[in-house]
Amino acid sequence: MAESPPFQAGRSYDTKLNPLQELLFRQWVGDNNVPFNPDAAGPTDYDMRGYWQGLQSGHPMARPTEINPNDNQPHFTDYYKTPLHQTFSAESQWAGPDAPRWINGSQLAAPNGRVVFDESRPDNPLLQLLSGR
Repeated sequence: MAESPPFQAGRSYDTKLNPLQELLFRQWVGDNNVPFNPDAAGPTDYDMRGYWQGLQSGHPMARPTEINPNDNQPHFTDYYKTPLHQTFSAESQWAGPDAPRWINGSQLAAPNGRVVFDESRPDNPLLQLLSGR
């Protein structure tokens, strides 16, 4: 499991939308089968509302969803991952200088070079969860 910076209690990493935006966001989630529960309580590991808002405004970090070649699952850009995400990386807008960086196309490495997460390993718990194993 990737190491994340400590979660800062009281800090919100989730974008707040006005009521009309929230309605449009929820419609987008449903229409596009986005794997996100808009009714989830508490902080989330991915700022999906921020991603959606970025898509609407043409933010360069809100790239269209891609298929991850390591697990063949949809992948949203790391820019909107919060410190709660299992694969929080230096690509997140909230990353500090000690956040792990992606190397070799599938591994997160700490600043000292130690691999803290490898999404290409078949015994990876995240891949097992996604595939239902």
